[in-house]
Amino acid sequence: IGEIRPLASITKLMTATVLLDLPINWISTTMISEADVAGDHHVNVGEKFTLEDLWHTALIGSSNTSINALVRSTGMSKDQFVVLMNAKAKELRLFSARFDEPTGLSDKNMANAFDTAKLLIDALKFEKIYTTVQTGEYYIQPLGANKPRRIWTTNWLLTNWIPNDFKVEDIAGKTGYIDDSGYNFVVSLANEKKHSIIVVIFGASTNECRFSE
Repeated sequence: IGEIRPLASITKLMTATVLLDLPINWISTTMISEADVAGDHHVNVGEKFTLEDLWHTALIGSSNTSINALVRSTGMSKDQFVVLMNAKAKELRLFSARFDEPTGLSDKNMANAFDTAKLLIDALKFEKIYTTVQTGEYYIQPLGANKPRRIWTTNWLLTNWIPNDFKVEDIAGKTGYIDDSGYNFVVSLANEKKHSIIVVIFGASTNECRFSE
């Protein structure tokens, strides 16, 4: 529980928490730039989205490009934003947590399992995070596009792609994967007695394993 491991996209919980500390107009729009692109196919350069759509794409589909566009839209540099992430970790007493950038692509975004569980608990206190990470599918629409685009959650417990007995309304979590971390997952669940349980999985060998574990 004390071993400090790369968080991968679980990092986005901290990014989202910091974003909600800032005065963001969620119905404003931004265009995806070359500088935002970070290896996912949910959004494309030149497309324009509301920040609300990018928020959902970032947390449901775990879109790195969307996270970068949201951070840019704050008017801060990535480095300035990371200072806020590390300050927030200190404020929340996540003593093992260190952040290097906002997406989770860096193996320098790290924490132990205990602080990762605490990060989820603190993040879920925000209604906007809680309701978003409980969403199994979401439709985004680039401005001017004819049809919306479906985003599936990376949390396969919500879609029942990994069969489970948990009720959807009792599942709230975030996945992460980079080569250096393996398949990560932090999730809040309720057991049959309605007790809340936080589960942290680091370094599962496959996508499916992190959910079946």
